[in-house]
Amino acid sequence: MREGHELKFWTPGGSSTPLLTNDHLDVPLDFEGVGAAGSMLGTRALQLFDETTCVLRAVLRWTEFYKHESCGKCTPCREGTWWLVQTPARLEKGQGSESDLDLLLDQCDNIPGRSFCALGDGATSPISSSIKYFREEYLAHLRHGGCPFDPNASTTFATTGANA
Repeated sequence: MREGHELKFWTPGGSSTPLLTNDHLDVPLDFEGVGAAGSMLGTRALQLFDETTCVLRAVLRWTEFYKHESCGKCTPCREGTWWLVQTPARLEKGQGSESDLDLLLDQCDNIPGRSFCALGDGATSPISSSIKYFREEYLAHLRHGGCPFDPNASTTFATTGANA
């Protein structure tokens, strides 16, 4: 983290693992510790995000990747990842309603264990966990009429504002 910034959320095993928050900083980075915290080590690729990052935007970008990477052989993944992108994309624009979060969680509940490979399962993990920890941030998009975060503030090249 850069000086003056706070950890907001992190992934212990890459984008396909459930998010953890700064409340989980004392979690041992082993299979048991991370599993007990509700996530997994996956690829063991730690990703750290500070308060300038919109969790909805990050999760949507990962989900777009999973949609693109779906081979299309199984319906839960092919169709599921498509729908997993539609709902957050509307929410990011400030469109939809609070009930869309329940719809999104329902979509996430209907994919794991039903696809041929782990891609479908992995696509749902960051969505479910981000709503669990950051539901109010999702709703802020609706109240604000779009993303309340400056999209440039979380970039490494920012020279003004939050990263200065």
